[in-house]
Amino acid sequence: MVYAHQFKSDEQIKLRLGFELMQPFEAFKPFTLTTSSADAETALTVSTAMTEANHITLMVDKQDLYVNFNGDATNDGTSMLIPAGTGYTEDFIRLTGKISVMRAGTFNGRIIGAVWGTS
Repeated sequence: MVYAHQFKSDEQIKLRLGFELMQPFEAFKPFTLTTSSADAETALTVSTAMTEANHITLMVDKQDLYVNFNGDATNDGTSMLIPAGTGYTEDFIRLTGKISVMRAGTFNGRIIGAVWGTS
């Protein structure tokens, strides 16, 4: 039974998809990196994909990783530690340089992420 204030199933799908497809950002760049050593590695240089990243989402898989924006990742307390199986999301940022990662333990880890911003 459909009530007057309810959407029919087709109308609800069209409305939902319309909202989902609206993107407030001009540029989008997904990335992934599996570390291969104990040194800092660059997962993405934002300036190669867009002028400025304003939103970032990261997910760390397999092993804990240190992440640093606009510099090399280190384990001296200046980089963010993201445990395996968790992630990080931030809005209203101004990131133009590199996203660097470094494994926190003895085994390699993987980071999967995306940035949105201006072209």
